[in-house]
Amino acid sequence: VLPVGEYQLSHRRPDGRALYTFSMCPGGYDVASTSEKNTIVTNGMSEYKRDAENANAALVVSVSEKDFGSDPLDGVRFARSIESKAYSASGSCLAPASTVGSFLGCESEKSVLPSYKPGVCMQNLDNILPQFVTDMMKEGIRVFSRKMNCFSDMGAVLTAPETRTSSPVRILRGDERNAVGIDNLYPCGEGAGYAGGIMSAAVDGIKTALKIMSRRAPE
Repeated sequence: VLPVGEYQLSHRRPDGRALYTFSMCPGGYDVASTSEKNTIVTNGMSEYKRDAENANAALVVSVSEKDFGSDPLDGVRFARSIESKAYSASGSCLAPASTVGSFLGCESEKSVLPSYKPGVCMQNLDNILPQFVTDMMKEGIRVFSRKMNCFSDMGAVLTAPETRTSSPVRILRGDERNAVGIDNLYPCGEGAGYAGGIMSAAVDGIKTALKIMSRRAPE
């Protein structure tokens, strides 16, 4: 059984592109998070005891409108294209996966049993993710391996894709935290585009609640 533990690693290039670990789950699972037909989306979680066999964390590459376009829905289309490629690669609801060794160009056997249900299909992730994403992942994994021995495990498994770490759109809001043009609508948290994780969403929600209380409190 894995002990409770967390880590946060990041690597940034001079051009601003970054790779970072996200939502590290000791004793956790990779879970299906698909919301549309013929797509694959993964995510990670731990149950309360955090005592499952594997530890898992997302490897997230930063992207911007320079990568996918400036139309308000281009980010949605970008994520959807990756999710569709993942489904096509496996030809089913199995998630594409690769050992770290295979991803870095050397054959290796799995050293862990993937936790994703209904299962994984070993694939070349270069055929699913954009090259600028996989190039950054490969560079970052090598950097992380010099910081933590677990990233040197060539048999560790990468399961793809996790495309919902943050919202690709944002509901605009003003200084009073209400939506632009709608006085009694208060967009906040991840879905509205103002957070990228559980804690940041919670903080944004608290700040929004306090603003509502200050505006709506009886005089």
